[in-house]
Amino acid sequence: MDRKELEILEEINQSLKQVSAHFETNELFSESEKLISKAENRVENSLNQIQNAFDRIHDKVFNFNNVLIGVYLVLGTFPDKAPILKIWTAIFPILNLIFLVFIDIRQMEIHRFASREMEWTAEDREEYGKRIRKQTNLSLLALMASISCLVYLIIALINKG
Repeated sequence: MDRKELEILEEINQSLKQVSAHFETNELFSESEKLISKAENRVENSLNQIQNAFDRIHDKVFNFNNVLIGVYLVLGTFPDKAPILKIWTAIFPILNLIFLVFIDIRQMEIHRFASREMEWTAEDREEYGKRIRKQTNLSLLALMASISCLVYLIIALINKG
């Protein structure tokens, strides 16, 4: 082989190396994109699970509070002459029910805010985190208020009995 042929073969070899490197890079990018996509899907799934858990817990607190309202109303009117509870005490679980509705309205607003995530700025992301934390705290407060209504009911029943 003469020098010219060797140079052409060397150029072909270099081109093949570049093409090979390009393919390897594309494969790495493709694998990276798949991993990122999987991670994004896991994050999305986790966020949905958190919201579902919040909704389930909130529904249970709502139902529990509704039962408390019924119990307070029944015990506030039974027996006729000397009810076990004073009827006005039913205001406590009723106020808690109003608070729970307020929390649900706030949750709807949080969802509305989150639906515009593609337009968010860094400040919006921080605001979203604050809203979620505050919502969680309000929900815990509503749960504690329901438990307090139950404790009051139990104490009233023990003192009457």
